[in-house]
Amino acid sequence: MQPDRIVSLLPGATEIVSALGLEDRLVGISAECDQPASVMDRRRVSLAALDPQETEPAAIDREVRDRLASGAPLFQADQAALRELDPQLILSQSLCDVCAATPGSLTAEAIGDAEVLALDGRDLDGLIHDIRRVAEAAGVADTGSTLIDTLDRRREAVRRHRAPSRRVLTVEWPDPLFVGGHWIPDMVVTAGGESLSAPGDHSVVVDWNTVRRFDPEIIVMLPCGQSLAGAARGLRSMRSRPGWNELVAVRNHAIYLVDGNRFFSRPGPAAFTGLELMAHILGNGQPDPAPGYWRQARREELGEAA
Repeated sequence: MQPDRIVSLLPGATEIVSALGLEDRLVGISAECDQPASVMDRRRVSLAALDPQETEPAAIDREVRDRLASGAPLFQADQAALRELDPQLILSQSLCDVCAATPGSLTAEAIGDAEVLALDGRDLDGLIHDIRRVAEAAGVADTGSTLIDTLDRRREAVRRHRAPSRRVLTVEWPDPLFVGGHWIPDMVVTAGGESLSAPGDHSVVVDWNTVRRFDPEIIVMLPCGQSLAGAARGLRSMRSRPGWNELVAVRNHAIYLVDGNRFFSRPGPAAFTGLELMAHILGNGQPDPAPGYWRQARREELGEAA
């Protein structure tokens, strides 16, 4: 039986539902969902405990760690709203407690008889697999296959137009320094670059001396859940590190700020635009896939000696 009422607890899942043509079945979304505009009137059933948009990276990290250590939730599902909506399919995630509500935040009473599908893709293949799972759970497997074929063709086009190989540092969080994990290293490698972490690896804190030894030729600031403004704040916190001005990327002004929230943080079709944007930044010669969502850092943003 096809589910008539679907609830999405994360932005990537909401975009998958839309891409599968299921907007008419979507009855609830999370506080973080912001795309597409056509479903922004749906009831919000997941609330974030903090708003990171205007806070310095180190302060956000401290608050997140304090909440996790105390057992306080970063996301709170609206149990009453879920009971009222009576969904038949709930889309969640099991990849990261910091990114969106997980199945553990839902009570058995709120879930009711709904199927809970937790997305857990760790690389681009994993994201494809999750899209297939959502399509099958929603009873639209053929539509899912068509969408997947389109995304696979876009990925293959990036492979055919690989950029020159260069060392790429993707900064998923600047303070403490987390390098891009999960599908982000896959983006770098698929686009032709060399990544400090491997596709599918978790995002982890990296020692600054490791970065200095890697000596990236390109740095991409793509802070998790943050906009271009957040990427600019992250760059400010990076440039005081010892040896910053000695890095090849800094000397060559090859530092790029991107909207990490829009194309890199969320597991769904938008990640394939992120892949194309990564390839464009690395210099594959293809058209800009996301004008306005990224820019090269200005010389004065790099530090006094840059």
